[in-house]
Amino acid sequence: MYTFLIIFIILLLSLFIYYFYLLNLNKKINKIEINIQKLLQNRADTIPWLYEISKEYLIKHSKVFEEAIKLRKLQFSLNEYSVSFIEFIKNEIAINHEFSFIFSICTKNKKLSEIKKFKYIKKLIIEKNQKIWIEIENYKKTISLLNNLIIIKNYTVLWFALPLWKRIESDLIKNIF
Repeated sequence: MYTFLIIFIILLLSLFIYYFYLLNLNKKINKIEINIQKLLQNRADTIPWLYEISKEYLIKHSKVFEEAIKLRKLQFSLNEYSVSFIEFIKNEIAINHEFSFIFSICTKNKKLSEIKKFKYIKKLIIEKNQKIWIEIENYKKTISLLNNLIIIKNYTVLWFALPLWKRIESDLIKNIF
């Protein structure tokens, strides 16, 4: 009789630990998402700097930056309406493509690439991209762990005792870099 009680207590304790571990992973994912958003917004804040520095050196300057400025305005509106992380990331993927396009044009211009301010901004953006990449890798690992634990929960008896959790898809985050 005591052995059944001990086993029941151990199982119940394991269930609570598992549940709170899932909750903590979910909170960790939310924190990482907020951090990624801040880092991406911080990087997008360099668009005006790059715009001003390259103004004298690019022939179709306003045409080159047109889409990036439009996406940046969209980013501001997304921040005001508190959209989901996925919607934010979709816009950031487009901004990242524009950054790549703008940098490829700017680095092809020999006069512009020799300017100290441009070199500084280029170095700054590369550092920001590295921080973003590290945070995205952390996000992917945490999402993968959470999804694996949810799969384990759903295919065992735990699905009966724990509330429903849906898997979090991380396919969009792969497209940022």
